Amino acid sequence: MILPINISITPLLLFLLIGIFGILAIIIVFLLLKNENERRKNSIKLEKSLAFNTTLSHELRTPLYAVTAISKSLLQNSPKASQIEDLQILERASNYLVKLINDSLLLKKIDAKKLSHHQESFYLDRLVNQVSKTVEKQIAFSDVKIIIKIDPTIPNHLIGDPVKLSQILINLLNNAAKFGEKKPVYIKVVARNIYEKNCVICFKIIDHGKGILKEDQGKILKHFHQLESKNKSFGSGLGLPIVVALLKILNSELVIKSTVNKGSEFSFSLNFKINSKDITEKLKVDKTALKDLIVLVVDDNLINQVITIKTLEKIGVKAMPCHSGSEAIQLVASNSFDLVLMDLHMPVMTGEEATKKIRSTNKSIPIVALTALEKDNHWKELSDMGFSAMLHKPYEEEELYKVLLLARISGNAL
Repeated sequence: MILPINISITPLLLFLLIGIFGILAIIIVFLLLKNENERRKNSIKLEKSLAFNTTLSHELRTPLYAVTAISKSLLQNSPKASQIEDLQILERASNYLVKLINDSLLLKKIDAKKLSHHQESFYLDRLVNQVSKTVEKQIAFSDVKIIIKIDPTIPNHLIGDPVKLSQILINLLNNAAKFGEKKPVYIKVVARNIYEKNCVICFKIIDHGKGILKEDQGKILKHFHQLESKNKSFGSGLGLPIVVALLKILNSELVIKSTVNKGSEFSFSLNFKINSKDITEKLKVDKTALKDLIVLVVDDNLINQVITIKTLEKIGVKAMPCHSGSEAIQLVASNSFDLVLMDLHMPVMTGEEATKKIRSTNKSIPIVALTALEKDNHWKELSDMGFSAMLHKPYEEEELYKVLLLARISGNAL
């Protein structure tokens, strides 16, 4: 026989229970607020750190831009045989420092979650070939050949993130060339699945070097960790960590297969939309069409200004120097220029402020932002301010000429 049990809650016991739950609720709210406050502080701290690094990288790029441009110019102007090797080392060292700065800032932005997944149309074969040419130029001293093999069943016209894809492939190819024992490096692009509107593509970077031990395969994904290499020149050990971080943004991951004394394969797969529309063909640069173009070069840094003007005058462009944003406003108002090259980072009046004032009276003149900022993260803001295009410093001469040519033909720098 089960006897009924009567449990009565006295007012005192009820009061104690409510008090305990109240105290627990207060503790939980306090902890949540504390965590939110810590998160906010860390976020502000990260923002300040990122802003500092962005400014510092801009200041570092300025003299490096001069070193890179001048060393390249000296190499093109028939140097003495005894000077060629020194100039090549100087050029490679400055290029390495620029890459190191870019890589460090990129990792900082990834940590701050400042990089988004950007979608645009591109041709797969052109991207892969451009990546190959870029890397071959970077590793010209090592005589490593890059062999491309693209699955012909893959649609060529895709929608995805070509900037991040290029960064990933360049880092992997550079890594393969460095550890590939001077043997050919392969980039294979293979179809995994092809549907009506999208496709999954696997990219494989293959070298036939000494391979990587199983216990080292995790280590090489850490910042600044490098393995021994016969072909060791300049390298920071940031390439693979950047690849892993970028692939995470693209919802993918890096797969490593390696056999000692036979070589390594680094692969990843990405999902792309298939674009049925045609992309406008990229404009070829006819430098003769740029002759007599009148350009205002706005830059407070005399070294950058001189190098830009020399680059323009080389192809017959008439360039006028300008040292400040306020001076640029007056010159545009009183002269007829075909285009303005506007540095952003200037004292007293920034390039952004000068452009806003110019746009209040002149809506048509193409204004190109010269900056160390990345287009992926800052272009929309600059476009809203009135800029027509953006050139990332240090830029290749051909990039500058393309912007000028488009301005010449269409009256717009885009």
